[in-house]
Amino acid sequence: MSHGHDSRQHGAQNVGRRRFLGTAATAAAGTGLAVGATGTAAATDTYPRVTTRGHYDITWYGSVYLTDGHTEWDYDTAGDIPGLDSAAPDEFLVHVHGWMNEPDSAIEGFQTAEASYRDSGYDRAVIGFSWDSDSSVFGWWDSTEIAEENGKKLANFVEDYRQANPDTTIRLVCHSLGARVTLRCVEVLNANGVTEAVQSVSLLGGAADNDAVSAGGRYGPDLADAVGQVDNYWKDGDDVLNWAYTTAEFDSAVGEEGCEGAQPGNYQDHNVDYVTDHFSYYEPGEGCIGDVVAEW
Repeated sequence: MSHGHDSRQHGAQNVGRRRFLGTAATAAAGTGLAVGATGTAAATDTYPRVTTRGHYDITWYGSVYLTDGHTEWDYDTAGDIPGLDSAAPDEFLVHVHGWMNEPDSAIEGFQTAEASYRDSGYDRAVIGFSWDSDSSVFGWWDSTEIAEENGKKLANFVEDYRQANPDTTIRLVCHSLGARVTLRCVEVLNANGVTEAVQSVSLLGGAADNDAVSAGGRYGPDLADAVGQVDNYWKDGDDVLNWAYTTAEFDSAVGEEGCEGAQPGNYQDHNVDYVTDHFSYYEPGEGCIGDVVAEW
């Protein structure tokens, strides 16, 4: 089903067109930053999720555009979304995946993450947010643009969901480039005066600039105003972020060093060097979901 509105004026800050050096993207793929859909578990189309798959595409010359029939705010849903397709839960978690996840591998990732939440004693409603993250490995800048554009769609969903279920606690958890989706979402929510919808944001190996979440950074004031609590889980030995992100962005990621600069009052860094690698933050037995849940 499709949802969304066009009439409201959202505080958008468009991301300029930038091209990522092919050598850096190739190296990122070599370190495993790209995740393919080769898992043995069959992904099921019934997994509950908000999806914007097919909403964006990239021209042959590298320009991101909206596909026919979609706006910058609309979204689709699949499966049973608690509170929309069934009874409203008292708490609701949206898990946002990272770069180079095809539709099936994204669902497999949601299932893996949910297993970790359950193993950690979290028994509330969990859904995924699936977005067009599987561009060419040479399209890092295209993917970051698509990620931030999807932040508007996630914000629209959160606002719609909050209006339909005002008593439900909403939590957002994101991995890797999914941090760009989530941080942009919070920015848009705050610009629209939606400051009590999101109880918590948890960043797992976040692929966003580490100064952007500071009190004086792009997202810091929005995190302070529109989120109850913000927890960032970073790993000093995250080889993917240490090399690939720094090469692409000429900066350090919040997932490799934590916040650079003064932290918002509701923000806390958590060093989780025990996590096996960049892809294990939400893996059962290898990741840090136990610590994530403990903070709630």
